[in-house]
Amino acid sequence: MKSIQAKKILTKTKNRNWFGTDYNMNIYRGCHHGCIYCDSRSECYQIDDFDQVSYKENALELLNQELQGKRSKGVIGFGAMSDAYNHLEKKQFLTVKALGLIDAHGFGVSLATKSRLVERDIEQFKSIQQHSPVNIGFSFCTSHDRLASKIERNVSLPSERFEALAKCKESGLYSGVLLMPVLPYITDNWKLLADLVLKAKNAGADYIYPLFGMTLRDRQKNHYFDSLEKLSPEIAEKYRKNFKDTYFFPAENYEYLNDSFKNMCTKLSISYEMTDIIEGYQKSYQMEQGSLF
Repeated sequence: MKSIQAKKILTKTKNRNWFGTDYNMNIYRGCHHGCIYCDSRSECYQIDDFDQVSYKENALELLNQELQGKRSKGVIGFGAMSDAYNHLEKKQFLTVKALGLIDAHGFGVSLATKSRLVERDIEQFKSIQQHSPVNIGFSFCTSHDRLASKIERNVSLPSERFEALAKCKESGLYSGVLLMPVLPYITDNWKLLADLVLKAKNAGADYIYPLFGMTLRDRQKNHYFDSLEKLSPEIAEKYRKNFKDTYFFPAENYEYLNDSFKNMCTKLSISYEMTDIIEGYQKSYQMEQGSLF
């Protein structure tokens, strides 16, 4: 277990286009999930030992100070660079304590996770939702446990994430699915995607926000290709042959998948546009509190 000292916890977002967040926060560094496709391995994020999770020893003290210093309230996003419910959280309890501070200072939260550990803190999220927006997004690249266990090895299985999503919805929390990435030659199959949409619907998801393809750059691309070589040399060869070094590698039949997905979500009354998602969990607070959120 490794700890580090942080200089700052909250970072102001450049715009509110990503789930309507005003600030970003990471109280852990690195990730243990083992997802072979994770873009956070890229050089621009400057995390050399990405698979080793460290916790920010002074995170709560800094967070309390920074929240006290904000003139207006806002929504804090976390889970972008490091899952707030990684394996250290079971011992360190930094995430749940951070949620307590966010609650006490009257801020909202938008969180992305691959872990069912989020269930532990449902009551805390409900407390925040009494005064501020709350959004809980569960990240998926497939709905199939067996496939997931090969490409995201150290994380809650998709079936467990759907169970956690259902519990969040049963508790009245705005919750949905981040369907990303959709991996070319692996999960870009409409039968697989339709299965995920149906399972999300059965769990009560408010939304599914997709990315039909994946990002590939520098050391993250190398890690992904090397991992594929061990899992399926045939698929790895397809990538090496067809990838054009364009950063974004779209799914096969991109337009067909996109259109089929939107049609299915529309029929099932599941939101998929970011503007609708943001409005879905923030609208009532905007009406009540003016420009605070």
